[in-house]
Amino acid sequence: MEKGTTPITRESGALHVTAFLRRDSSGNVLRSPCELCTARDYSVCRHITGKDFEQLFPHGPHVQIRKAGTTIFLQGEPFGSVFIVQNGWLLVHKLFEDGRRQIIRFVLPGDLIGFEGNEVEGMSYSAEAITDVALCGIRYSLFFKTCAASPQLAMNFATTVTREALAAWNHVGALGQQRAQGRVANLLLDLHHRVVARCGTEPAAIQLPINQIHIASATGLTSVHVCRTLKQMRQVGLLEFRKGQLVLLDTERLAEIAQLDPAVPLDGLQKMN
Repeated sequence: MEKGTTPITRESGALHVTAFLRRDSSGNVLRSPCELCTARDYSVCRHITGKDFEQLFPHGPHVQIRKAGTTIFLQGEPFGSVFIVQNGWLLVHKLFEDGRRQIIRFVLPGDLIGFEGNEVEGMSYSAEAITDVALCGIRYSLFFKTCAASPQLAMNFATTVTREALAAWNHVGALGQQRAQGRVANLLLDLHHRVVARCGTEPAAIQLPINQIHIASATGLTSVHVCRTLKQMRQVGLLEFRKGQLVLLDTERLAEIAQLDPAVPLDGLQKMN
């Protein structure tokens, strides 16, 4: 171990990753993992104070690394933590008695999951990692206790919940009233905006770690119908989506078809603060 460092163990089953807090010759921490977190500027941690960080992470941040395909928590089961997504993508979904599932939302870096349930009532949905993910865990009770003492954290959390509610209403409206092209356009345009907001640039093509089965589960269509719809959208010059690569060919027409609610802040905290 390098002199002047203190280990922080990150656990996820059989996988263990170790990060280090660097200290100067007097033992003072130079930079914390929270300061180095790439998701901080668009997460609930945005603009909170050092005191708030100490309350949230009294023993240092606890980051879990989960492999793609791993279930984070299950619908109906008690769960005692909230997670800030540092890296990677997840999906949250409702499972029905006949085995079908409805994807409620895709979770990106900076998003918060786990706050809708608790250790007594259980979770309202299931969460699954689409890619390998890094999750910063905070005990449910500790998170809300810190919110009560921190106006900035409470405001950030309220902003997050507001964004989720508006996005959910938009999603329900698309499912209930739009045809296949509108549903697919609504979903892909929303994801495009969210990804671009996080990377700070708008490249010609962006990579989405989802496939046609994911799109089908999110839009209430069959995978065959999604395949046919994507082909039609490509043929009329709206977009191309192949092997996870999304290219928007006509943004204005897509926006008309998608009918995204302009009240939804697609880039989360950055527009709402």
